Amino acid sequence: MLRSQRKPILPPPPADKEYVVIILPEQCDGCELCVEFCPTDVLEIDMEAYNSRMLHPAIAVKPDECVGCQQCERICPSVSIFVTEIQLLQEESS
Repeated sequence: MLRSQRKPILPPPPADKEYVVIILPEQCDGCELCVEFCPTDVLEIDMEAYNSRMLHPAIAVKPDECVGCQQCERICPSVSIFVTEIQLLQEESS
């Protein structure tokens, strides 16, 4: 596959908060748009796993480096990626 020359539209925000990347592997098409647009290379395509449609889903390989820019969430055509602040996640579960 050819490497894209595209760059993220917005610069990544400062890393003053922590974020979690939630990926729904059954919805993921493995299109690699999220991988290309992530400014901190948090995501990769899992070449060893398959979903029910026999496609390789994306995975978060460096979740601690997520800056919460939500580029992956915005660009995902299958709406299978969500980025949430960890603090907000803890408040909702309380």
